[in-house]
Amino acid sequence: MPIIATVQQKGGVGKSTLAGNLAAELLSLGHRVAVVDADPQHTLLTWAGLGNGVLAHITRALDATKPRQFMAEVEALAAKVDRVVLDAPPGLRDAALLAALVADAVLLPCGPSPFDLVAARQALDLVREAQAQRGGPPKIFLVPCRVTPTTTLGRDLPATLAEFGEAVLPAIAQRAVVAQVALTGQTVAEAAQHTPAGAEFRALAEALEKAL
Repeated sequence: MPIIATVQQKGGVGKSTLAGNLAAELLSLGHRVAVVDADPQHTLLTWAGLGNGVLAHITRALDATKPRQFMAEVEALAAKVDRVVLDAPPGLRDAALLAALVADAVLLPCGPSPFDLVAARQALDLVREAQAQRGGPPKIFLVPCRVTPTTTLGRDLPATLAEFGEAVLPAIAQRAVVAQVALTGQTVAEAAQHTPAGAEFRALAEALEKAL
């Protein structure tokens, strides 16, 4: 079953936020979902531990510093569910490459700043390296994240990312409600489904499902 990894070489672009909320949306679409936190900072595990939301029941940590064991554990988990969402650590090239080597699809979140775009290009090169090693997958999807639609940078980000030559999924705006629900251990799908943020994450999950 599809393994979906979120990969970036820069922190602060919403990678773990994307992973957790995407997992919840996939659950709401009727899939059996498991979440793998491969980031040594354990952002997703911390988030899950803040309450009794869905992430508390489907999230586990796996050690990406042990490549063979890590890949075997992810693949074994994928055999038991419909979707695995794997959050790779930022800044750790080997771990991010490992995530790309085991994934069926990689989501590259990118913010609107020039530094975010540079980091996205670096992450894209890394995932393409994994494609070359495997001779095929993973599929690559760019995700505009933390976008402020009222700014020129925010409005232009999807078109800018399209120039990278890969598919671009629906954008996720910078919204306070996303952080507010996370403070209670919940996801947007659970606590803010009928908000603009809920519509955005649902649109992203549905677009990804169609592309897979």
